[in-house]
Formats: sequence, structure tokens, C-alpha cells
Amino acid sequence: MTVQYLHGIETIELDSPSGPVETVKSNVIGLVGTAPNADPDLFPLNTPVAVFADALKAGSLKTDGTLLDAVDAIYSQKSAVVVVVRVAEGTSTEETWSNAVGSPTGKTGVWSLLKARPMLQVIPKLLVAPGLTSGRPTNGLRNLVIGDTGANYVQGTTGITIAPPPAGGRQATARAQVVGGKLTGAIITDPGYGYDSIPAVTVTGAGTGATVTATLGHVANPVGVSFASIVDRLRAVAFLDGPGTSYEDAVEYRGDYGSQRISIVDPGVLSWDTENSIYVQKPASAYAAGIQARIDEEKGFWYSFSNEVIQNIGGPARPVDFMPNDRDCEANMLNSQQITTIIHDDGFRFWGVRGTGTDPLWAHLSVRRTADMIYESLERAERSRMDKPFSLQLLSGIQGDVNKYLRLLKARGALIGGRSWIDPHVNTPATFAAGELTVDFDLEPPALLEHLQFRAQRRPDYYSDFIEEFTRTIANNG
Repeated sequence: MTVQYLHGIETIELDSPSGPVETVKSNVIGLVGTAPNADPDLFPLNTPVAVFADALKAGSLKTDGTLLDAVDAIYSQKSAVVVVVRVAEGTSTEETWSNAVGSPTGKTGVWSLLKARPMLQVIPKLLVAPGLTSGRPTNGLRNLVIGDTGANYVQGTTGITIAPPPAGGRQATARAQVVGGKLTGAIITDPGYGYDSIPAVTVTGAGTGATVTATLGHVANPVGVSFASIVDRLRAVAFLDGPGTSYEDAVEYRGDYGSQRISIVDPGVLSWDTENSIYVQKPASAYAAGIQARIDEEKGFWYSFSNEVIQNIGGPARPVDFMPNDRDCEANMLNSQQITTIIHDDGFRFWGVRGTGTDPLWAHLSVRRTADMIYESLERAERSRMDKPFSLQLLSGIQGDVNKYLRLLKARGALIGGRSWIDPHVNTPATFAAGELTVDFDLEPPALLEHLQFRAQRRPDYYSDFIEEFTRTIANNG
């Protein structure tokens, strides 16, 4: 209200209270892949393009490359909003990987998905790159061993440079760790690939005497590593295809990741090739994303794609033995290593509910996704209150919005419970004067029933009832 003289009557229209919190769209799929013969006007390189239930537009991707197969796999489960990022197909697997990895600063490759919100007004939440995440380079930087720690090094100026590989590879990078003037650590930040011999390692900056030796071997898939770099920013999850070769290879592959938002799927699936009239192996990640998108729409984002029938496949690319009560079957062994697999049990189903994180409270992928959807929905809903002056109405409105939304989600089954409060010990005159407000809330997403145990025991005393019933029967028939 303005403080101006008025001898009369006026009416001031106050801000209306915020409307109900709307949940963000959780089932938008972000798809990265190749389509060398696609229409470049419809699908320019390194540009997010929305594909809805438009068969003609999807068909413009053409059959070569990985994208059309992935879209078909997704739509075989149910149509969904798919944000397609087309990358150039290289002359080698390594070059294609590099194109898919792209550049964080140039927003190319995987990083193009970050442009989806400003360009398309949607945020990809289920990320896949079928055909590009299953391989692991065999010629990357596996380890750096310090031979001599040297002396007089300074943390801020000490660097580690690894010689580049031959043309077609990617140069590995590392950072130094200095304690007490000594080089105590050489931490690989990018293992690179394409080395045909052990590269030279140089320690730069102040100090002298330190020596570092490299070793080569299997390293993480570069496209999967890039996904791991953006899932937190997008509050998305990425489904990565394992090698699909053996249990041992799948477990080794899984060891490359440690994110609550990364899910490993192994093996792939058998899909019917209509051109050659034969089943061929295909990545399973697009099917997983397609099922999760459908489940989000039909049941809710707090449900999992696990234990759902996979449509339009002939089976897993390799058989995985499964018995629901057998801890030593391969399916359970894979699940124990946080790897989702495919079982045959009244149809072919994904089996496994865990991401690759280490915190047991966030082990279930659906729990992570539920919290993410709530956080983002609240942030978006309360944006309209930003830059408004502090008032009792403002504070009570924000707290009320959060509590109403949490109660709604509890009623729908998306939460076990949750509540919001404004702590006067955290919000002080100083913080208010600085324009800061902290609103606390707790929540408990529903964990998934992962282990159902029936307890049974013998009861010989039931024979007493049996004998009595038999005696009555004899007496009545006598």
C-alpha cells in the first residue's frame, strides 16, 4: 500500500494466492543416437527435437544408425514424448563415442539435452543412448601410479599432463593432489581411449622430482560417463546398456558407476528384424525407458518399470536363470550388484529396482525419482512468489502450498508422509533483511517391496481335528 495522503476511499487488489502445485512431467525421454540418413532439416545435429506420436516425423530418421530402432522400441511399449538428439556417426566406434559425448561448453552430444528446456519447454527425465553405452574401451588410462612423490609442490599450480593417443582417440586427463609439498595423488578425470602404447605422464608446475607411470586397460564407457555428468543437473535417470556378454562382464561394467540416477540393464533383447526375418540382438535401455514412461502415465512416477512385461521382444539376448526363491540364481546375483536384468516369468520382464548409488536410503531408483519430481514441482510452483516483499501472507502461503502438495501426494500413494515448517532459528532478522527464506520439509517416498518372506512351520496338532472329523464321519455313516 502506498503511503500517500487521501481523504476518501480506495480499493487495492492484492496478489491472489498461488494455485495448487502441479507435478512436472516425469516421463519425457531423452534419446541420443545416430541417424546418418535422417532429414537434416527435421533433425539437425546436436539439437534437441521433440518427437510425439508422429510416425512420419520418426520415419524421417531412416533405418541406418541407432535412433529409429530406439524410437521403435520406445513406442512398442507406448507412445511417449521423446526428445531426440542426433549426433554424427563416425568412421569408428571411438569417433562415434566422441560425437555422442560432445562438449559441455558447446552443448553438443549428450550435453545438447540441456537445451531441451529453453528450446522445447520440456525436461528429459529418462535418458538413453541405445547402442552407444554398452562397450568399454580396452585402451584407456586405467591407473596412475606415483613412483616418487617429489618435493616443494603447490596444490594450486601443480598439474598432470598425459600424452595424447594417436589420431581418432581421446586424450586422458588427470589432476594432482599435493600434501605437504609432495605429490600424493594422481586422480584420473577422463580415462580417454585409443592408446596403442603406455603414454608419457608429466608433472607440471612448482616442485621437482615426482614421477608418475600410467597403465592401460578397460575403462568406463565415455557416453555413460557423460550421462552421469548431467543426470543430477536434469534430475533425470539414465538407463545404460551393459555389455550383454556374461555375468562377470556385467559386474565389471557396473563398477564404473556410483550414481543414484544411473541404472544398468543387462543383457539386451531379441528383436525381430523384418528385413532379414530373423531375431537380432538389440539394446534393452530404450525398452526400459519406454516402459517407465508408460508406468509414469498410467500409475505414477513412484512406480518402477521392474516386474513389467516387455512388449514386442522374443526374449533376452542371453538366457538369465531365475527362481524367485533362489539367492544363487543369476538374476538375483545381478540384482545384488545393482544390475537390472530380464527374466522369463509369465512373459519377459525387467527385474531389478536399484540404481548404482551407495546410500541405502536412496537405493531404489523410484525413491530417487519421487523425491526429484517433488523438489522440481515445488520449485516451479513457488517461482511466482519470488521477488515479492516479505509478509505473513507470503510465508504462510509458501508453507501452505508445500503442506497441501505433500498431503495430496500422500493421498495418491506417492508418499508415506511429509510436512513443512519454517524454523525461526534458521530464519533470523539478518536472513530476512538479506532477502533469504528457508522452508524446511520432510518426506518419505514409498520403498518398493523387494523381498517378500513367507514363514511356514509344521503343526502336527492339526491331526487332532483330522481324527475328530474322521471319527464323526465314521459315526454318521455307521
